[in-house]
Amino acid sequence: MFQSKKRIYIILVLAACIFLGLYYSLRNKDKTEERFRELSKKQRIYEKRDLGDLPENYDQFSFSEFSDEQIAKILQEKYGKNIDNPRVQFALLEELMKELPKLYPDRWVEKLNEILQLAFPEKAMELFRLSEKMYSYNVFREKNMIRLGMMSEADRRKEVWKERYRLFGEKADEIWAIEKKMQNVSDALQRIQESPPGNIDAKLSSFKSTLKENFGKELPQVLAKRQQTLTEGFVQSVQKDLKIMSFAERKSTLRDIREAMGMDQAALNRWDALEDEREQKWKNLETYRNLRSKLLGGKTTLSPEKEKELEGLRTKLFGEEAEIIRNEEASGYYRTLEERTFGIN
Repeated sequence: MFQSKKRIYIILVLAACIFLGLYYSLRNKDKTEERFRELSKKQRIYEKRDLGDLPENYDQFSFSEFSDEQIAKILQEKYGKNIDNPRVQFALLEELMKELPKLYPDRWVEKLNEILQLAFPEKAMELFRLSEKMYSYNVFREKNMIRLGMMSEADRRKEVWKERYRLFGEKADEIWAIEKKMQNVSDALQRIQESPPGNIDAKLSSFKSTLKENFGKELPQVLAKRQQTLTEGFVQSVQKDLKIMSFAERKSTLRDIREAMGMDQAALNRWDALEDEREQKWKNLETYRNLRSKLLGGKTTLSPEKEKELEGLRTKLFGEEAEIIRNEEASGYYRTLEERTFGIN
């Protein structure tokens, strides 16, 4: 009798464990991933439909104002010429996966499949499977955001690329080609920043070589789009060199850097004028900081008389900005404590 009860008890416990396991397993399943998987297996084929025409200014409207056929037509117009390029495919799917969940929150995966077949019937399944991988990649990023954020830059990069290769294989290199190139540029700037001061010409030459190695024939277009960013990146990396120069040397060096990065004469002259303004601004701030420190004499507040003296100098040095500076200091912010970055601020 006792043995029989014990057997029943064990069976009930096992049944409960199995039930709870199934319950949590089903609850934790990502329904979107499931939907991707189901549709990939079914490989449903939609009938070909006339996509019709688009208004000339279609790019001024959102997807919500178009039919599925019109959205497919827009995708053909925007991405059709280079649809074999993985980067273009990725951009196309990013746009769809951003917009469709807003329009069809409960069935955006089905709509994605349908619109891809309308727009690119020959490549629809390939694109749909790529979108499934993109969804998995986005889930990976969301789930691991905090963990990745706590890693060193090198470890985070290694982890992210490991997941990219797992999901996308060799295509990952093509999809994130620009990011890889910009990372190489960033690494080169880091090495320059960590090098001892001296021979800024050699550093600039090395940086330009890195740009050429990574962008090749595309370098002129890259410079046209990112000239300001790349120039500032280099200027940031040679702060140790700029800091030990006189103002005249620094101004001349900054001009040489900007010219080497492709800026024209008019731009160079504007930058020269800005460097003059910045130099005067920092001199004024230094004068003001020294007088304020002297008036305080180690105390934390000024007497009314000394405050009046400081107010006079503030107005003399900063003109209309004096009131702004006074209000900043009243709120506890002192711009005199800001760090100067030569050629940047």
